[in-house]
Amino acid sequence: MERLSSASLQAVPGHIARPGYPRDALPTRIVHLGAGAFHRSHQAVYTDDAMQAGEALWGILSVSLRNAALAQALGPQDNLYTLLVRDDDKLEARIIGSIARSACLRDERQVVLDALTSPQTQIVTLTITQRGYCYDAVHDALDVDDPDIRLDLNSPQNAGTAIGLLAWAIYQRKRLGLAPFTLLSCDNMAANGKVLQRVLEHYIERVQRDLGDHDLLQHFLDRYACPCSLVDRDTPPARAGDLAQVETLLGLHDAAPVVTEPFSQWVIQDWFSAGRPPWEEAGAVLTAHVLPYEQMHERLLGGAQCALAYLGSAAGYRTTHEAMQLADMARFIDDLMVDAAATLPRLAKPGWQDYKARLLRRFTNSAVERSISQSAMDGTLVLPGSIIQPMQARLAHGLPIDRHALVVAAWIRCLTGLNERLEELFVNDPLRDKLLAAVDKAGGRRASPHDLVDAVLQVEAVFGASLPQDMEFTRCITAALQSLLENRVAGALAAINAADSVQ
Repeated sequence: MERLSSASLQAVPGHIARPGYPRDALPTRIVHLGAGAFHRSHQAVYTDDAMQAGEALWGILSVSLRNAALAQALGPQDNLYTLLVRDDDKLEARIIGSIARSACLRDERQVVLDALTSPQTQIVTLTITQRGYCYDAVHDALDVDDPDIRLDLNSPQNAGTAIGLLAWAIYQRKRLGLAPFTLLSCDNMAANGKVLQRVLEHYIERVQRDLGDHDLLQHFLDRYACPCSLVDRDTPPARAGDLAQVETLLGLHDAAPVVTEPFSQWVIQDWFSAGRPPWEEAGAVLTAHVLPYEQMHERLLGGAQCALAYLGSAAGYRTTHEAMQLADMARFIDDLMVDAAATLPRLAKPGWQDYKARLLRRFTNSAVERSISQSAMDGTLVLPGSIIQPMQARLAHGLPIDRHALVVAAWIRCLTGLNERLEELFVNDPLRDKLLAAVDKAGGRRASPHDLVDAVLQVEAVFGASLPQDMEFTRCITAALQSLLENRVAGALAAINAADSVQ
């Protein structure tokens, strides 16, 4: 079968959208580090939308740091690929053309360096995962003990990490008298721009003497913008069936399609060193402060995901969509987000109702499978911000905490290692040993709700030292766990919803 490419694009059926801008001389003005499916379902789509609107051309060089597979798949297709958007039984396909070129740093280092030191390049975006920043959160510093960072510090001209590569590019641009570019982190971590700026600051401070440029750090701090951003869009790996479906839709072979959901979010701090695409015309939010959106994201989305993860796991559900088919679960999730919204700071409140409605629609989308067990990982990392902080805020204002308490109780219920269908539950958590020891100390699966709650609340990484001393906090969680054990998840949800109706 003929392959998708610029030459074969005219063979794509007319109802499938394709680039309406010229691609034969698409300038590279954005370099993206960390090429992968998420980048191609998110930033590349926003950029494609902006260019479709008739704005200036913003071609992307999509760079994989180590794995050449994507560049090898996209190259023969002139970097065109299909975006499949699944929404229940509906399917929408379009061809994305914003990637002008793809490369692997390991194989085409000079191509990447040339782009990073090109006067045309105005933005560098990153999706390198949290680990790729080599950030020591405890000391708010670069992790200089990271083996890859150590290699880069010893040979900065041959840097292999994203941090080392960017520092080298900043040095070269200063040496050549080139204007700075914007460094835009698109990784899912809080204050990502500040983290990026911090690790680059520490790296540059360590190498500037060896590079013979003692002003390099001050040059970076004075001229390079590192805006924060919030990104969100589920992008599961494409499967063999997806490739076959694309071939049926296009009548062409696409070696690198991307599958995603209708929901997409991009909030960007409006702080740029140079020009940028009009991403706001494609649905992105440009704002002076990203933090309020992060708080809304954590407390509404994060809280709902925790509820679905732990209530769903306890009941034996496999996917978010399956759990949301229970009417009492759907209502509970809706009401939980309303409770969470009441704890948001004033700046974070605008737009939360629309955000909630979009999330509810997202959770019920049967076409994108969201695993309950995957969502239930790392409870000690996600519960503090998503569940515990809203509980503290509601307690401080004399508001009920019953719904959030039920989520904590469901988490404790899951720590016993058995769901309502008598299936084993694996506790996947950084503090797994400590959590299981607490459950064992309380008496294991046969322990009373009071003893289980008392034991687990001693985990300070989640609850702190003083909160477990709050009698109302402890009482609500104990009562919720008692309800789960006596009435099962369905009964506990029905009871809390019924109590709300009476009020």
